[in-house]
Amino acid sequence: MTEMTSSERYLAVCELREPDRTPVSPLIMTFAAKLAGISYGQYCLHGELMAQAQLECIRRFGYDSVNVTSDAVRESQTLGAPVFWQEDDVPAGSEEPFIKSRDDLKKLHLPDPLGDNRMHEQIKALRILQQELGEGEVVYGWVEAPFQESAMLRNINYLMTDVYDDPALVHDLMRFSMEMELEFGLAQIEAGARFIGVGDAIATLISPKHFEKFNFPYVAELIARLQKAGARVKYHACGNTKALLPLFSQLGADILNLDSLVDLAEVKETMGDQVCIKGNLDPVRILLNGTPESITEAVRHCIEIGGPGGGFILSPGCEVPRDTPPENLEAFVQAAKTYGRYPLS
Repeated sequence: MTEMTSSERYLAVCELREPDRTPVSPLIMTFAAKLAGISYGQYCLHGELMAQAQLECIRRFGYDSVNVTSDAVRESQTLGAPVFWQEDDVPAGSEEPFIKSRDDLKKLHLPDPLGDNRMHEQIKALRILQQELGEGEVVYGWVEAPFQESAMLRNINYLMTDVYDDPALVHDLMRFSMEMELEFGLAQIEAGARFIGVGDAIATLISPKHFEKFNFPYVAELIARLQKAGARVKYHACGNTKALLPLFSQLGADILNLDSLVDLAEVKETMGDQVCIKGNLDPVRILLNGTPESITEAVRHCIEIGGPGGGFILSPGCEVPRDTPPENLEAFVQAAKTYGRYPLS
């Protein structure tokens, strides 16, 4: 088969076709900052530094995509929510809710993604990466899922109580969050993004019944409207999402990125060839604590399960840990290029 570019490879698997080889796309954030010698706080604050670190990393290791996500509080901070900054770690939201009542929510206005804020810094990084890497590479834009963003604004503990005590407030928060993330995503598409990741780290903290009621309508709408604007959409959920797979299959995402806590063979059996699956090696046990030899074997096994028929992207279940030995990431990428050639043996 003729050698494909990363973009061609991605389009093939999104369309559930066999590429020349399995795309390999680790989610890299803190690892890139460390490799570039940049504190993670600076990486999160400055689009130019983020782009520099991502470029250095992909050029060294040769995988198939870069991304411009760094933390879950970018949008909430833009609205004025307090953020707890750590010099060399991921920033976090305050324990006190930014939205304390429906009146607080009514006072909010959708922010300008191109204003003097961190949303704009992410778009700066996106533009630089696209310019430097060209049309043949995959540069993911990124937004938070509405439920994830609502938790950043309301605080996860209060939001979980609201599901029972004030469902109307939850719906109002979800609508606002969906509209904000849509505007952010559309701005990234306008800036040239052809792939958008939607991060829903807390999806498994509610039951399938509550996911269907409070999360599904808004994240499905977000995905559909981003796709209508011309992007392929990846939905990324953390945790053991086995119980949510039937709902995930109806979201309409082009790519479903699953955590290592889900059995890949069960996912393939449940989802069939409905959607491209991205995953799902254990980032700690295999990448951080493994050896090049054990990583190579794990990659080979993962491709054997996920790869037949196409529609599969190899990645860890979540972010590559910051202190992963570089030789381990090298082994991960090389094993994908060795064992992911189609037709799979």
